[in-house]
Amino acid sequence: MFYPFLFQLMASLGTNKDYYDTFIVPIPTEWQLERYIKVFTDPQVYRLYINTLIRCLWYIFTTCIIALVASYVFSKLRFKGRDTVFLIFLASMMIPSQVTLVPTYLLYVRWPLAGGNDWLGQGGHGMLDSWAALLVGGLVPVYAIFLMKQMMDSLPFDYEEAARVDGSGVFHTIFRIYFPMTRPILAALIIITFIGIWNDYLWPLIVINSMDMQVIATGISSLMGEAKQVGRVPDYPSIFALATITMIPPILVYLWLQKHFIQAFAMTGVKG
Repeated sequence: MFYPFLFQLMASLGTNKDYYDTFIVPIPTEWQLERYIKVFTDPQVYRLYINTLIRCLWYIFTTCIIALVASYVFSKLRFKGRDTVFLIFLASMMIPSQVTLVPTYLLYVRWPLAGGNDWLGQGGHGMLDSWAALLVGGLVPVYAIFLMKQMMDSLPFDYEEAARVDGSGVFHTIFRIYFPMTRPILAALIIITFIGIWNDYLWPLIVINSMDMQVIATGISSLMGEAKQVGRVPDYPSIFALATITMIPPILVYLWLQKHFIQAFAMTGVKG
């Protein structure tokens, strides 16, 4: 499993000839560290990082807040139709994203009074090629609500009763009582959401055309395509260097939160 990453790293540090002379792993005869310096100082790559980090932070924030509140509603509150609504939420996870891709795209294109559209959604490009296209979709994370609800179900109802006796409101109970106890699940959600948004390729590829708004997955893919066009022989070490820098943030985030990540999935299988 480690071999492809080792191959990529060693190939990015050598020359193109070292890559073509590879037997098992490319052995650099000349260390090309300036290739990484050039990549990290490239304002175009810097812009890709900023755009993707903004998107990751936004979805991490909304996912954690919505999952925390919705899981409390489905786990601790009692109201008619609660289980039915939750089953509908779970059923939506059975629909492949490819099935809803075209209808979702048309919804963005024909959004009224956006991107030059009139009130009927005609005449412009709607929310395409805008931050709305990158930040609006997927704001109800069903998998996160399900995972958090499993955690909420394992917590005794005594906490809820004690909070009510003390006069605690709903949001005070959620964020002051349950929030500290659900931090392992939140850490898992941060990792899952960050990696999912960081690697998101298909949706930004469809809705974003401007290079200034490209994210890391689509932008690096475009830069790789440009690197292949340099000279008659593709510059594979530069391509590997570009691919390597996209792996650094997800690895760092996982290493930072891996203890809580493992604990979270262990706790969701336990009913209190």
